[in-house]
Amino acid sequence: MFTKINENREGFTLIELLIVVAIIGILAAIAIPQYAKYRKGAQDNAAQSAYHAIATSQEAYFAEKGSYVASYTSLATDGGLVKDANVYYGSLAVITSPNAGFSFSVRHKADGSTVYLYNSASASTVRTSTSTALASTIW
Repeated sequence: MFTKINENREGFTLIELLIVVAIIGILAAIAIPQYAKYRKGAQDNAAQSAYHAIATSQEAYFAEKGSYVASYTSLATDGGLVKDANVYYGSLAVITSPNAGFSFSVRHKADGSTVYLYNSASASTVRTSTSTALASTIW
């Protein structure tokens, strides 16, 4: 009449499953902001790398030719600049007095909040958190 319930059941109880879900939720709450911070840092590093590549290419071109280049295309052709597809390159300008220097700005495409501006005449680097200083042209 009454049958004995099988005591050898395998599986998880609802409480065990809820505890696992809670632990996963806590880990995700910690990991996601850390990942976003890591990603932002990587994007900043990519923009800085492009920034240093432009400055180095300009100085190498100047050492060889005695003048600075006013376009990224010429800098790539004659100065050896290699394009980074993840970076917006702002306008490159040669400062008005001959051989006085150059200025440019760069930012990462995915995160336009950090713009790096450079002016070689004053040897100043400006890191700004607004993208208004950068024309959104792609080199």
